[in-house]
Amino acid sequence: VLVGVTGDGKSSTGNTLCGSNIFEVSGGFKSETQEVKHADFKHTSGDVITIWRVMDTVGLHDTDLSQTEVLDRFSLFADKTRDGIDVFLFVVRWGRFKPEHDAALNAFVRNCGEVALQHVVLVFTHCTASQEDLQKQLSTSAPATLQRWLPFLQDPTGSYRAIGIQNGEPEVEARAQLLMEVVEQTVSQNKGERYSNEALAEARRKQAAVEEAERAAFQSAVEEWRRSVGPVIIEREEGVVTRPPVGVRDGSSTS
Repeated sequence: VLVGVTGDGKSSTGNTLCGSNIFEVSGGFKSETQEVKHADFKHTSGDVITIWRVMDTVGLHDTDLSQTEVLDRFSLFADKTRDGIDVFLFVVRWGRFKPEHDAALNAFVRNCGEVALQHVVLVFTHCTASQEDLQKQLSTSAPATLQRWLPFLQDPTGSYRAIGIQNGEPEVEARAQLLMEVVEQTVSQNKGERYSNEALAEARRKQAAVEEAERAAFQSAVEEWRRSVGPVIIEREEGVVTRPPVGVRDGSSTS
């Protein structure tokens, strides 16, 4: 499942995996992906051919939609993945990890639960760095907002589940092959255990309960404030002249 903010290359990465332009790519400010879309493709590893399904989702920071609607639309991937998810590919434009990316990861965890992070692979688009150089940069120069997520993205060898890719370039097929190797390694490290629709449903129930508790606490605080404050008294500042509305004189009005 492709995850991320609008404009960082989710759909292009999906096309790279499929080897054809299945997903529409936006060239402007507006996201092309407003609903969950999917495509199936063949992957060859040695003599073994497997069928994979890749799913493109709405951007987690889509400003055209409310956050509730974004997460509702994002979660529709479950309808097409009844057997669960092997990997979430969190797509980020190389060199960009901004507050909206941090917010998108936070929204992803709130919606899917922390357990989903063990299935996440970072995919940096517009990145030509080798795997070795990428690992080094993540270890030594990642921004603080990204550093706090990296411990959740380490494999048993201490490496980060991450890859750089340059969609649309001649060598993209080699990168797509390398990306699939990272995907297969992640599946192997999780011993084939998938992120389940039940885990998604449970995470969403917990988040709904938290939001309801927050609303109740806010409403209670407002009512307590009203009881403690009592009538509101407005004091006129010295030198401020209050004039009646236009058309009002001595308690009468004209029309």
